[in-house]
Amino acid sequence: MRRGWHVTATAIAVVIGLLGFQGVPVRAQLLGIAPTWLSFTGEIDPILRHALDAAAPGELVESVVVFDQYPSALALATVRTTGVQVLPFRMLPMVGVRGTAVQILGLVGLPGVRSIHHNRQLDYFLNQSVPLIGADRVWTELGVTGRGVGVAVIDSGIDGTHPDLPFGQKVIQNVKVGPDLFGAGPIVVENLANTDTTSGHGTHVASTAAGTGAALAGKYRGVAIGANLVGLGAGEALFVLTALEAFDWVLTNRDTYGIRVISNSWGTSGPFSPNDPINVASKMAHDAGLVVVFAAGNDGPGQNTLNPFCVAPWVICVAAGLKDGQTLADFSSRGIPGDPLYHPTITAPGADIVAARASTGIVIDTFFAVDLINLGTDAVSYAAASGTSMATPHVSGTVALMLEANPALTPDQIKSTLEGSATPMPGYEEYQVGAGYLNAFQAVTVALMLAWNKDGLAVPKTAMLHPMARNALGI
Repeated sequence: MRRGWHVTATAIAVVIGLLGFQGVPVRAQLLGIAPTWLSFTGEIDPILRHALDAAAPGELVESVVVFDQYPSALALATVRTTGVQVLPFRMLPMVGVRGTAVQILGLVGLPGVRSIHHNRQLDYFLNQSVPLIGADRVWTELGVTGRGVGVAVIDSGIDGTHPDLPFGQKVIQNVKVGPDLFGAGPIVVENLANTDTTSGHGTHVASTAAGTGAALAGKYRGVAIGANLVGLGAGEALFVLTALEAFDWVLTNRDTYGIRVISNSWGTSGPFSPNDPINVASKMAHDAGLVVVFAAGNDGPGQNTLNPFCVAPWVICVAAGLKDGQTLADFSSRGIPGDPLYHPTITAPGADIVAARASTGIVIDTFFAVDLINLGTDAVSYAAASGTSMATPHVSGTVALMLEANPALTPDQIKSTLEGSATPMPGYEEYQVGAGYLNAFQAVTVALMLAWNKDGLAVPKTAMLHPMARNALGI
């Protein structure tokens, strides 16, 4: 499906790499501010400034222009007068542009422009972990599996040929986004069985959230075994514009596929800004009733290393813990002590997580020899990986369980319930682990209890609830 670009913009980007496979974060350095910027009262991405300063004459640069509201036809026409190529969105109040440094500088000061950001590249940051958080008890004792809840996974893609993730059954839609958003081909291609043809990261993440475990008779099942998956695949390299296209597609199609959760095991480094186009998109998704979950990042153990996309107060930020349920992984990014925003929401299993191996996952296959030693013949269908990428789908799957239990819950209620039902982690502070370790059983129990209260039905005994959950409910 293609929406026409109307004139040009290329990608110099900051790569969103596998948060599950730790890489070198891309950090921008402001080399200079051209006088053209000085009269602009909106926000200019320092990485874009650097890219424009460094661009050769005639070299094309891709960026994102964020408006105060969805741009009118007149606003789009005004943007095109600068000579840039324009990529409009269906729902998001922004456009992608490709043009020379001179052309992009011509966008500065246009009416209604809120910010301009570079199309940087981003980073992609189970049999033991599912019982650890109590998800198996949710299935057996509460009868909740996430059925009917759609989980969108924005990642490298999903291999719908894997027995745990059958396309058309578990993966109800699989979309390939890009890669050349400014080229002649389609921007998105739907109904593909396998979109994870180079990485394997997205397949691993998706099966942790909701995989069936069918390849080995249920041995490695995901958290929400009854939930539906929708894949938004960008391949091995995810850029800002690709991620925005994925958010735009979800906002456009959420009712068709029953999408209630967006899982994001990727990010970047640097400070948080509410004007960043990714944060604008996640806020719009939140306001539309979608629960947005982001990985905290793999830049720990230092302070102030959080993925800036997970700092937003409207998203759920996931740190990675060991499978003992009480220890934070050394690599998990930390926030700032005492800061009201810079901290994870919750910690979930993120070390040595076993989940589906994509049949075409070149990156995930890098560790095949080690998996063969540790997993034996299981390694043919499954891989072990560590990172906040692996922790994030545990939370996304838990959210799907909660929404089956109580579909009326809002994103903010989901977040506060996860926090209130978390298991404390003694010896750690909020800036490191958030509210504590994920407890899916308690979170879903609270979700059911809230549903019963709302409908005037009998409230279950509170003795089974975690003390923090009882406190959160005032009982």
